[in-house]
Amino acid sequence: MDWASAAIGAFLASALVFGGTALALLPVMRREFLIWIVARVSATVVMVWGLSPMMPSPAFISAEQRLLAGALATDLGLAFTGLMLASYLETRIIARRERKLLRRMQPYSLLPIALLPSVIFAGKLDWLHDILVLGLIGILIYGLAGAIRQGSRAATFQAFAWAPALLIAIAALFHELTVGGMMPFYLEAMGAALMVEFIITATGVVDGFMRFKSERDRALADMREAKLATALDPLTNIANRRGLEQHFNAKGRMRPKGLALIDCDHFKRINDQFGHDVGDKVLIAIAQGLDSGSLFVARLGGEEFVLLLYGEDWQEDAEAARRRITQVVHANIPEIPYPITASAGLSAIEESDTLGSAMKRADKALYAAKESGRNRSLALSEFRPASSVGGVA
Repeated sequence: MDWASAAIGAFLASALVFGGTALALLPVMRREFLIWIVARVSATVVMVWGLSPMMPSPAFISAEQRLLAGALATDLGLAFTGLMLASYLETRIIARRERKLLRRMQPYSLLPIALLPSVIFAGKLDWLHDILVLGLIGILIYGLAGAIRQGSRAATFQAFAWAPALLIAIAALFHELTVGGMMPFYLEAMGAALMVEFIITATGVVDGFMRFKSERDRALADMREAKLATALDPLTNIANRRGLEQHFNAKGRMRPKGLALIDCDHFKRINDQFGHDVGDKVLIAIAQGLDSGSLFVARLGGEEFVLLLYGEDWQEDAEAARRRITQVVHANIPEIPYPITASAGLSAIEESDTLGSAMKRADKALYAAKESGRNRSLALSEFRPASSVGGVA
């Protein structure tokens, strides 16, 4: 195998890898420029096939037809390059005029394409075709320069990627206009330039994919934080009513055995005597006292808290949590001279229960606990007193 055949083989292999990579990234990134990359790679492969005498060709295709296919692919590849760049530029890059001109490269390319049959089969108007192609190259360079001035990272990558091919194309066109005929070693030089383009463009696409992934991950993290923020009580940093509902209704989570609705006794007196700042400290301390690994705690609002209990002895767990309130508030807020207590309404959670139905029973039990003298837990069954725990019913 001679060096020319090896070079063509290397070009085709790099085109296959580059085009395949762009095609594989399309379902992930869903960006238009990947479509035009695949189209451009396909056009360059057809160009090399059409212009290289070393490539195999079916017997029913004449040399002129093959040359026409190669020239057509060359012009289309240039048009695809403009469309790629227009869709590849970052969204933060305005470049309205540049994008508009780059997208117009496709309809503009129809002018030199229309001249190709006359150029290939009659040997006429080749000079006009070359001038029109130079105009398309000028539009591409103008778009690149304008995007780079605005700080486009993508355009900078593509400037390095396309520079060898553009320089060779311009030299070949001027050679045809001044000397006539194809520039010596044009195909070999263009093949090498396209391989450089594939490598640098692939690097730019991977760089863009990593930035895309990073931006997407940040957006998802922001969404999760925003969702979490709407489910948390800003004062106590435990779940609010929304967070409670999300936790209760989460699929795959173990169903709680019972529910406790807890209310701080005489909380208004605390605010009136010591101020709302101390009242907020009490609420924070209550949340700390209630929170433990064996239950889920949420604040409904004001001085009302809810516990979801998962242990077999869930009533005893609820009572222990209620009693911890007095201890934690005394330890953290010594300026309050008397013990702070709380009342609790308990309700078992059946398979048919919703959060609302269980809370309704617990609310009735809480009302009964307060009516019975506060500082106690009380459970109701079917909305009637069933038992009391840790206090006088």
